[in-house]
Amino acid sequence: MNPVFYYSHTVTPDEIDRQVHVHNLRYLQWSLWAAQEHTDHSGWDSEGEFRRGIGWVVRSHEITYRAAAMAGDQILVQTWVSEADAFSAYRRYAIPRPADRQVLARVETRWVLVNFENHKLIRLDDKTLATLQVLPEPPPLPWEEGGIGDVAPQV
Repeated sequence: MNPVFYYSHTVTPDEIDRQVHVHNLRYLQWSLWAAQEHTDHSGWDSEGEFRRGIGWVVRSHEITYRAAAMAGDQILVQTWVSEADAFSAYRRYAIPRPADRQVLARVETRWVLVNFENHKLIRLDDKTLATLQVLPEPPPLPWEEGGIGDVAPQV
């Protein structure tokens, strides 16, 4: 698994609110979609684990909005696991608009693994922790040295 994942999205007209920019909840939705895709690409069998009664759930979100996205904007959701302990994985996100090099939002989410039958947290075993590939420092933005540059991101 690559520790950094890029989810590409084009803002659609139905994501625009009364203030003529992207509704705040969409940034959260994009982050959740990116997390799901990254998790699936890591080899975690979400469907299989769900059938076993196990899954990741969110404990908390923190979003800092920095600039507005508009209909038609091409955005990326860059995500990585920044920290993990016995019961939590912390995932961070940068949501840039590469066209003008604006970071639209920064997000952090705390995820926990839960047994859906008894609603109890599951301790993260060594195998699960190893699949997380923690990256404590933020990766470069696409246009920064070491970023993905003009190459189309793989999602």
